[in-house]
Amino acid sequence: MQAQDLIRHLRIPELDDLRQYVRSLPTNTLMGMGAFAAITTYWLATRPKALKPPCDLHMQSVEVQGSRYARRSILQHGDTYMTYYYKDAQTMYEFFLRGLRVSNNGPCLGSRKPGKPYKWLLYKEVADRAEFAGSALLHRGHSQTGDKYIGIFAQNRPEWTISELACYTYSLVAVPLYDTLGTEAISYIIDKATISTVICDIPDKARLILDCVSGRKHSITTIVIMGNFDRELTAQAQQKGIEVLSLKELEAIGKANHKTPIPPKPEDLALICFTSGTTGSPKGAMLTHGNVVSNCSAFIKITEVHCMLNQTDIHISYLPLAHMFERVVEVCIMHAQSLNNCLIYFLYNRKKHIFKLAQGEYIAPEKIENIYIRSDPVAQVFVHGDSLQACLVGVVVPDPDFLPRWVKKRGIEGSYTEMCKSKELKNAILEDIIRLGKEAGLKSFEQVRDIALHMEMFSVQNGLLTPTLKAKRTELRIHFREQIDQLYAKIKM
Repeated sequence: MQAQDLIRHLRIPELDDLRQYVRSLPTNTLMGMGAFAAITTYWLATRPKALKPPCDLHMQSVEVQGSRYARRSILQHGDTYMTYYYKDAQTMYEFFLRGLRVSNNGPCLGSRKPGKPYKWLLYKEVADRAEFAGSALLHRGHSQTGDKYIGIFAQNRPEWTISELACYTYSLVAVPLYDTLGTEAISYIIDKATISTVICDIPDKARLILDCVSGRKHSITTIVIMGNFDRELTAQAQQKGIEVLSLKELEAIGKANHKTPIPPKPEDLALICFTSGTTGSPKGAMLTHGNVVSNCSAFIKITEVHCMLNQTDIHISYLPLAHMFERVVEVCIMHAQSLNNCLIYFLYNRKKHIFKLAQGEYIAPEKIENIYIRSDPVAQVFVHGDSLQACLVGVVVPDPDFLPRWVKKRGIEGSYTEMCKSKELKNAILEDIIRLGKEAGLKSFEQVRDIALHMEMFSVQNGLLTPTLKAKRTELRIHFREQIDQLYAKIKM
């Protein structure tokens, strides 16, 4: 009987029972149910359909005939690798010319100041400015067969791309520099590539270059600044035999001394992409126009089936243009697509990850953090300094998994919480990261003077990391303001 009762309780209601139940519901409830049903029906009918893969995901590559273990994409016909996608775009320079043509001189590069609308440069304006800047570089002694390496030291902005295109228009070679390299690495790159002209975005970058070459023989003769600068900077540069020009002045020189473009060939060197040098000196990857075009062409080939871009699409450039991934995206979007796409930079909102100490030394904190993170007991580290202080301090999150074994050898005991409050552990970790800094060649002013230990990991959830797991330096500085102030107060004592 119990089983029968259970079945009776779980039985599906009769249709008449259901109708009677519905009639008993209030009008507003019935309206809500109807609205919900309508929304659900609409969503089911209009929801995005899953993209069909361009190939069988269980057979994405095939073995190259006659090779051992080498494979190629199933999308490629034959065993030869793809050198280009568009026959009329086989170099970076030709990529841009194609963009100019297929866009019918549409918007190319855009930027804005905070709270202001975007201002756009058309493709032809970009081409003309690049040609004038490149003409000036040739007029000042650069050439494809001689002094051909041009340093670009700037954050993402239209002038970055104009400077790069100026190089490609005359078969010169772009050498990107970036903040996190630090003065020692930048000095090394300048010497290694015998760079004589560096194009910077702001005066602080120019001053960093002057610091890099101060008191020694160097190859720098010209620094070009994209923005405004003062006479003091000009005088400092002159003392070192360096001329400072604005980008507008450079373009004016090129306009008055116009040179016919010297288009590069696919096998010509396009740029040298230097690594940050995790160990030893930075390593420079020498990339030809053919290398970059082949990479971009492969990306276009893979996405051609489901390319949903149209003439209203805009790409926001947020990864550093010194990063090859962003360069490939830029080329594919701005140069190669047969659509009127354009590129924008949030120009003035990006903060410099570089600062100057009270005595005038420039610091690239991410370079220091990349060295300190090698310490076994360190899970995360944040290095801080500013122009009102003469030294650096840091916040370290000890690794809870590795810490017990590491401290055992040093006679430190206790729970993770107890150890993180221990002055003995703090001093041991400080000693270890200072040791690593010395081994990596950090100068004394690049080493932290003191640290605070913190138990909670930096994460996306607590707002201290970006979705790509990069440190949000402004948020970290605000979050640890009290600890930073206490560290500096003790150092002053």
